[in-house]
Amino acid sequence: MAQFRGMVHGLASESRRLLTEELMFSSKAAPVPAVPWESIRDNPTDERPGWNFLKDHRTNMPVNGERWLFERVGESASIRSRFMKPGTQSGVDRQAIERYMDRVVEFREKLAVLMHITGGQPARGPELLSVRHSNTVQGGHRNIFIEDGMVVFVTRYHKGYKVSGDVKIIHRYLPREVGELVVWYMWLVLPFQQRLEALVWEKEAVSSHMWPADPSGRKWTTDRLREALKRESRIAMGQEWTFAGYREMAIGISRRFLRGSTAFQADEGEENKEWAEEQAGDSIADEQAGHTSHVAGLVYARGIMEQSGAVADRRQQFRASSTDWHRFLGFQAGLDDQRRSSKRKRAPFESEADEARVDRWQRLRKMDARAQLKRMMGEEAKFRGVQEAAIKAITAGESPVVAVMPTGAGKSLLFMLPAWAEQGGTTVVVVPLIALRGDMAQRCKKLGISCVEWQSRRPPDAAAVVLVTPESAVGEEFATFLNRLRATRQLDRIIIDECHIVLNRQYTFRKQMQQLGKLVAVETQMVMLTATLPPSEEDELFRRMHFERGQVRMFRAPTARSNIAYRVVRVEKERKRQEVEATVLAMVQQKVRKYKSGKIVVYGNSVPKVKGLAEKLKCHAYHHHAVGKASMLEEFMGGKQRVIVATSALGMGVDVPDIRCIVHMDWPFSVLDYAQESGRAGRDGERSEAIMMVQDGEQRAADDKQGRRSSGWCEHTSKA
Repeated sequence: MAQFRGMVHGLASESRRLLTEELMFSSKAAPVPAVPWESIRDNPTDERPGWNFLKDHRTNMPVNGERWLFERVGESASIRSRFMKPGTQSGVDRQAIERYMDRVVEFREKLAVLMHITGGQPARGPELLSVRHSNTVQGGHRNIFIEDGMVVFVTRYHKGYKVSGDVKIIHRYLPREVGELVVWYMWLVLPFQQRLEALVWEKEAVSSHMWPADPSGRKWTTDRLREALKRESRIAMGQEWTFAGYREMAIGISRRFLRGSTAFQADEGEENKEWAEEQAGDSIADEQAGHTSHVAGLVYARGIMEQSGAVADRRQQFRASSTDWHRFLGFQAGLDDQRRSSKRKRAPFESEADEARVDRWQRLRKMDARAQLKRMMGEEAKFRGVQEAAIKAITAGESPVVAVMPTGAGKSLLFMLPAWAEQGGTTVVVVPLIALRGDMAQRCKKLGISCVEWQSRRPPDAAAVVLVTPESAVGEEFATFLNRLRATRQLDRIIIDECHIVLNRQYTFRKQMQQLGKLVAVETQMVMLTATLPPSEEDELFRRMHFERGQVRMFRAPTARSNIAYRVVRVEKERKRQEVEATVLAMVQQKVRKYKSGKIVVYGNSVPKVKGLAEKLKCHAYHHHAVGKASMLEEFMGGKQRVIVATSALGMGVDVPDIRCIVHMDWPFSVLDYAQESGRAGRDGERSEAIMMVQDGEQRAADDKQGRRSSGWCEHTSKA
């Protein structure tokens, strides 16, 4: 079920990206107007041609949708240039417009599948393709409405009409996250799309259907809808779903995991009449499926889909069936409704998820950690340092847990062992560097732990370990993912590896690292791992993570690196920059001769300085914006280049065993940065050195600027 949820949310995320970024040209500087859900109104009885809920005078939409996208294109030179072609008679680039329309077609295909899956029991193909967004001139009535902040599409189903004379009126409500796409498309994109079609293809007639023929003339058929479903299921699930196959699967899921009153029913003749008498809502999901239940007098729009004597209760039962399905799929709006309604009867999937989580944690608490370690790593495996004590705290459910362990002491075991022992839940690991994520993913794979790097287009709901960057971890899409895992009781813990990044004081460099304290709001077990956390920085870390010191379980192992010799080389204040650079250059060349096969890293605080020295040393300049950083590291690690000049972008996650010398040609940003950067040396245990070049007066200026005290710095100095 987790993989199925991941498919649905991945499809919703990609549909949203396609709509907002490629069709509406959204950006952080120019966001898309919000849908006014609380005030949006609709009048289902209005039969005027071309009318839909956007025409309701009671709703004051934030922008005029008829003009908004045209104005956005006209006001932005970069966007406007995409559609213009100087030298042509019209000035319009027809091919660019065709490419834009291709994106519209792609979005509509994804939206069709999304509405098919998320509205409740899936409709049949002809039902879905009959949906209109507006009334027609010929008297055809629209099928899309707004009801109490939800988008609902209403269809007629005629199966068995010749025998019984019944026309079944079916209401399917969309989760807010999908309904928003429908409203945005109708409000902001459709007017722009229709004007482009008139301009380029000279289309005079405007279709009221949600899925009219493409500009190329290709029509929407049930075969096309079927192929769209097959494609999306193949991408996300590894297998192709047919319409009939998915309908049967949805029925099976609902019978197992939803309340009896909202579970979907099978085809004709399969209803349980006794249960139907006891639970009046039983037939509702069956009606959503267009099945055998007799529908008479369902009210929605007077004169269109309304018969006298109809009752609104049936609509509410349709709505309950849809919203139960939304909760099962993990949509945030459905989960919020669940929390607000304390009297709502719990669905079986919620009870089963609670029981599974309790069982999982009970087994973890009883786990023989040493025996499980041997099973996972081999009979010779033993715990080192504080590993065992920290793992016992984690498996006991204590939170927050902070473990300070030296490099190579096996910090990752603290989350890999629990995830390996009980794979029913999900462990989220925030990892700051690409190199670390790749290494963790490979190690998890070797141990048989399902591990996935976060991608919003393919949410990894079924993975035991999810690796995510700090930037994504504090983003809106990942927050939705965490809320879904929490609601389905899958989220076991959040690990922040290299947690000292939270203390980052370089406000212009990856500032999201300072915002990781937001993750505490998820209310799950928090585990912090690092090799670099001086006791003097503990309180600041706890403050930024919103921890109470008395609640923290702290595990600290010695992290001193006795194989590294530290030295400060003082340079006279009067010496010019070029002279200092020449001193560094001579020092590096001397170290290259001294260490026959060892490697040297030179750190600088500015990109121009790093580039300049690298050019003189004829080596790579590694910095945050450098192109080809991976290949630079590969050549350095492989020994093709023994020297590299870098900014602090190379400070974490570089595990090169034979770095013999670290040279800082500038005062480091902080003690933590210096500990990380100098700690790249001697990771194989061999004697190595860390040298810092300091011009007289530079230390005091840096201390005053950054608010540091010099007492924590090495005072063994020499003159250059």
